[in-house]
Amino acid sequence: MKHMMLSLFVFMIVLLALGGVVDEVFATALTLNYQINTIHPGLYDYEFSLVLDNHDNTWAPGQGWRWFIFGDSPTYPSPLTNFIGDFSDLPVGPWTYFTTSKGSHNGPTFGPVINYWIPTFIGESLSWSGTSTAYLAQGELLFSTLGGTLNGALSANFETANLVETNPVPEPNTLILIGSGLLLICFWQRRKLKN
Repeated sequence: MKHMMLSLFVFMIVLLALGGVVDEVFATALTLNYQINTIHPGLYDYEFSLVLDNHDNTWAPGQGWRWFIFGDSPTYPSPLTNFIGDFSDLPVGPWTYFTTSKGSHNGPTFGPVINYWIPTFIGESLSWSGTSTAYLAQGELLFSTLGGTLNGALSANFETANLVETNPVPEPNTLILIGSGLLLICFWQRRKLKN
């Protein structure tokens, strides 16, 4: 009986400890929104907006984040394949170029990674864009901040980005079906006019 009580006690402590870790790992005052516009099947234009929305009520003035990775993955390569950032969007906050992180976090990254973004008000945002050969639906695009934070800011660690809008083009088979249908309608209309 004592052994069972001790096991239950240890189990409860482990659950409480894991609960604290999970809350900390998956909490940040930042939200990453993105929209996708299809250039053609297999090439997609992404527009990103990183917002200090303070949805977890943890933000305080003076907090900052660095080493920002989007399209992050714990395995190589990033799911945001062949990403090419739009250089005309630079600088994005304190960051002046696009680079890549590899290791336990993999994905497009802003550089210099040591520069902190220190937003000054709730609602402040950073915007940028780029192209990728991957179409990442809701729940498939993750972001992280590494290398420490300033003044108690909670880092993002594989946080899920929010897909706010998408503009897909029809697949080639759909276009063929639509075209065939239009040709059939034209054929019947011409035949009707002849009779």
